[in-house]
Amino acid sequence: MKKLRSILARLPGDDLLRHTGILFSGMMVVHVCNMLFQMGVSRGLPREEYALLAAFLGVLTIIQRPLSTLSTGISHYSSLLRQDGRAGDVKRLLKKWISLTGVPAVVLGVVAVVFNGPIAGFLHLNRVAPVVIAGALLPALFWLPVLGGAGQGLQLFGLSSVATIAGALVRLGLGAGFVWFLYPACGWAMLGHGLGIYVSAGLLLLGLSLTLRRQNKSEAALPSMRFYLLQSFFIQAAYAILMTADVVLIKHYLPADTEFAYAATLGRMVVLLPGVIVVAMFPKVVSRGAGSREQSQVFFKSLGWTALLVAIAVFGCTAFSGLLARILFGISEASVYLKRMIALMSLVMGFSALLNVVVQFLIAQRRFWSASATIGFAVLYLAGVAVYHVVSWQIVTVAAVCNAGALLVGLFFIFRGIDRDPEGF
Repeated sequence: MKKLRSILARLPGDDLLRHTGILFSGMMVVHVCNMLFQMGVSRGLPREEYALLAAFLGVLTIIQRPLSTLSTGISHYSSLLRQDGRAGDVKRLLKKWISLTGVPAVVLGVVAVVFNGPIAGFLHLNRVAPVVIAGALLPALFWLPVLGGAGQGLQLFGLSSVATIAGALVRLGLGAGFVWFLYPACGWAMLGHGLGIYVSAGLLLLGLSLTLRRQNKSEAALPSMRFYLLQSFFIQAAYAILMTADVVLIKHYLPADTEFAYAATLGRMVVLLPGVIVVAMFPKVVSRGAGSREQSQVFFKSLGWTALLVAIAVFGCTAFSGLLARILFGISEASVYLKRMIALMSLVMGFSALLNVVVQFLIAQRRFWSASATIGFAVLYLAGVAVYHVVSWQIVTVAAVCNAGALLVGLFFIFRGIDRDPEGF
């Protein structure tokens, strides 16, 4: 009993738990908004339109995840600048990367609009409006990780929570509102989703401007991020494939399977809440390549809390799959197939949530060779699906094996303490 009281007494002073608590509170609100959004659009959209929306959101997530390289890079160097007493130079870092990301965002947006036909054809889509809307979202998709990374590196977790909540509220109000009161089509839901992203980016920009306006800039050169971003990009892209490619692959190989979108949406919720632990962990384990004992302790603590949340979520999705489908999607009697897919997808996403902790720790520690094992498993995933895609459970099983394999290999490198020095490709 005395030991328990001692542990509880230390909790308020634990930065990881305190910052996780702030992010967790905000994420709970976001989680509720996301659930209400899914409830609204799944009831308002025909099944084919909802499956299409899930596929498009999966595509956007695959785009966003490699872009989170920008977030980790900005967070990494913002944290180092803060440690060096140069917080004012974060303003210079932001201006540089907002300008640099603007050009590719516009170029890719134009490409999406110009080549809307082939993209729509890949997803078996008979119209191009959702593709055009996705192209219009690209500037926000590029700028949000830059702004969010600066907030994370400076440990402005309250600002990050407010911006995320505001974006989720806009997504819910406009995305579901458009579907219910204007027209039940995938494009209208995507438009609301995109406007929510723009609102989050705008609030982050405003908050960072107010926070940094009185910070003095130095004359010292900014650190170069090019090699860090180059090495991180492929690792983050590989993780994005492992986590979210399932809906896109099933939409491509098995377009008639519209029930899977519901299972994927429910399974993805296993990743959401534990994700705040990783956000709080990252700036606390940033190093120039030689991690400390304290940083390793933060990692194992983060992994433990994530595992606990994942276990609860997987159990809930497995034991109450039919009830969750009824509450979230209004499916009065879930099929045996849907229940099994929900359980299997929650397990896959459990592996993915734990893998995220491992990957982000290795990237923060600049242990890129260790983290690059994720790339090999992503390639193996795509190759496996190219061979085994007759039914959906084959695709999901390949995803489970590859996510679990990447997790075990990453943990092996961490436990063995391999590659402690800065690495490069």
